[in-house]
Amino acid sequence: MWRLIGVSGLLLSGACWASSPVEDNAALISSSGQGYSGALSVNQAAGHLQQQINGRTLAIGSASGGERYRQSLDASAPLTGMDASASIRGNAFANGSGVLGVNQSAGVGTQQINAFQVQLGARVESLDDSLLAQQSVVLAHNSGTTDAPAGNRLVDIDDRAFAGSRGVVQLNQSAGAGNRMVNAIGIKVTQ
Repeated sequence: MWRLIGVSGLLLSGACWASSPVEDNAALISSSGQGYSGALSVNQAAGHLQQQINGRTLAIGSASGGERYRQSLDASAPLTGMDASASIRGNAFANGSGVLGVNQSAGVGTQQINAFQVQLGARVESLDDSLLAQQSVVLAHNSGTTDAPAGNRLVDIDDRAFAGSRGVVQLNQSAGAGNRMVNAIGIKVTQ
């Protein structure tokens, strides 16, 4: 009997080593947050050196509701032939209501932020064009060389994944290397 247990243990460990490297860079969400109510934040990362934030702020009256999130990443990763996939399938977040933030990443060196802020009883402020202007940021270096094989990168979302959702839905989804994404929403209610 003891020999049989030892042999099956060896067979199981061999199966673990036989897994493909693609599975290390595969993120899958399937039918997991159906019918959510209130605030739901999901961070899912497959791969290496991923940074993800789902930040929520509520301020009442004169309280300061400002939020600042900072991510810093200094990494060089081999991009040759890397396969990565990020998928949201089925009714993953269907028929939910409230505030939903989803960061899903597969690959290497991705930064994702979903920021949501509500301020109740805020005083009215005027904005000029300089505050509304879009900012551009120039990256310090390229995200990769053009002569390296790209590998296969796939992101997909099932048509039913967010069906019937009400409220705020923030989604960052990426597969690959060196992706940077931010969703920021701010709401001020005066009365």
